[in-house]
Amino acid sequence: MSWVTIIWSMEAAICLTLAGIHYLVWLNARKMFAHLLFSFTAVGAAGVAVCELLMLRSESVEQYGTVLWWTQLPLWVLIVSITWFTRFHLRAGRPWLAWTVTVMRTLTLVFNFFATPNINFKVITGLHHNPFLGERISTPEGIAHPLDFVAKLSSLLLVVFLVNAFTEMWRRSELQRDIFLAGSMIVFVTIPTVETVLVQRGVIQSPYLISFAFMGVVLAMAYALSLDVLRASQLVVQLQASEAGLRESEERMTLAAEAGNLGIWVNDLVRQEIWATLKWRELFGFSASEKIDRGRILQCIHPEDRDGVDQTLSKVIARGGSYESEFRLLLSDGKIRWIASSGRVEFNGNGRPSLLRGVSVDVTQRHLAELELQQQRAELAHFSRVSMLGALSG
Repeated sequence: MSWVTIIWSMEAAICLTLAGIHYLVWLNARKMFAHLLFSFTAVGAAGVAVCELLMLRSESVEQYGTVLWWTQLPLWVLIVSITWFTRFHLRAGRPWLAWTVTVMRTLTLVFNFFATPNINFKVITGLHHNPFLGERISTPEGIAHPLDFVAKLSSLLLVVFLVNAFTEMWRRSELQRDIFLAGSMIVFVTIPTVETVLVQRGVIQSPYLISFAFMGVVLAMAYALSLDVLRASQLVVQLQASEAGLRESEERMTLAAEAGNLGIWVNDLVRQEIWATLKWRELFGFSASEKIDRGRILQCIHPEDRDGVDQTLSKVIARGGSYESEFRLLLSDGKIRWIASSGRVEFNGNGRPSLLRGVSVDVTQRHLAELELQQQRAELAHFSRVSMLGALSG
């Protein structure tokens, strides 16, 4: 059984699994851009793990140099995605530092394409086959490439960028879990930077094991994002419970309003939107889904009462307080409907009017009764005058 193959394969499989999960999260919530960047990070870490496994299994200098040449591609994906994950998710780190890391790592990738055998070694003179986990693995020996400093500088700039982000978050007193994530990323990114230098200079006889450090970065990022997803799910549950309570309150209010034959309306003065119950819409002749505004409401009012209602609403919005008024509605079939309306205005924290709430009721029958009573009184007065004149004449 090859433990080297098993361990490195499992590492790549874990990274790819996490990448797939968070990519699906991003597909369902495109605004959660950090999950997409994490997917790139995890894919890059998986690619580094595969390249490391191939280098450990290399049998010749040429094969080792070719694999190391290809390793720069997943490293570019890994470093760039870590940089911008920090900027977008943690909202920390200077932008010019993030762009500098990105440019330097891109230059490393470009220079690597034209370097032989790769940007890390000018010449690989030989391979050492050392025992490791019960089998023999390959470690390189050679002369460093003159352009290798570009790769080292980009890695060093990444560490500087992460330290800058950590410092900003510490000063802002961010959440402990975010500060812990930034600190973990600094540690895990610093380890492969130092280990690469020591291996190339021959200070230690060890294969490249940078994938395990980047695996630590991936796990730390996944833990932080999983907490965000868990928190989001809890907020959804709380929101659903709040909406259920709100719906129940609205149903109770609607039932009470219908029992009193009342129409309720709310005018959002900031958004210029009007919400109204079905009963209010029926009173004014609007359908259940029809969009309404102040202008359309005024058009429903009798022309003789329209200006008075408009002035009343303008005064209460400007001065605050409450109002009461009665006016006539001119329906589409030509009939007249009397409405009694009252309401009050509410102000926000800045002292500006934000909401105008009101209630309206149909008082047509009362007005008809009053008109009938006035007519009967007029007829009675006329009959009295006629009788008096008759008596005087007699």
